[in-house]
Amino acid sequence: MSMGVIFLEQQLYLPFSRGENDIMSPTTEAVIYAGIPTAMVSFLMMLWAIRKNYLLADDDLDVLKKPKTSKKDDDSTEDDNSSKDQQAKYNPVHQKWLYFGGGYYGLMALVTYIYLEVQEVIAFIGNYESFNQLMDQITVKAIFGLIIESFLNIIPAFTWFIYWPKELDMTNGWYWLVSSYIGYHVGSFVARKYAAMATEK
Repeated sequence: MSMGVIFLEQQLYLPFSRGENDIMSPTTEAVIYAGIPTAMVSFLMMLWAIRKNYLLADDDLDVLKKPKTSKKDDDSTEDDNSSKDQQAKYNPVHQKWLYFGGGYYGLMALVTYIYLEVQEVIAFIGNYESFNQLMDQITVKAIFGLIIESFLNIIPAFTWFIYWPKELDMTNGWYWLVSSYIGYHVGSFVARKYAAMATEK
């Protein structure tokens, strides 16, 4: 494995590791490692959606799952089809977020899925000593293997609440859960306020 790949793996795990002399409180740990990152991702997702005109500044992210055109209440099939057609117009990231259910749960699943995909790419690159060797070994079989792993990563993404406690050294998982949930709503709220102020200028 090349030194560059080893460095990348260390950077992915370093923020979540703690030394023996670490005196950080469980609450502070949860806010720094779960609350703030989730708030940042939520802020970016909401602001991105507003900038792309997927929703308005006073809308919630859940609006993305609803069709923009109103339908009759007794025509649920047409309403569902309209919602699917509308979602197909979104960028791949928001489509994936909606695929995982949207909202806080979907955002956490999306983050988990992206994390797993990055890990797969790093592991794949790490099997080769040089770029030339990597290019020589890229075959249909190797690409097909990555695609299979991508599908398999959907399972831990949907069960992110089980995956992360096993992946990270958490003092108290409930603190992390509550902190990330609050962070999600704070990030969404700040993004809407920021977009509204930018529109008024």
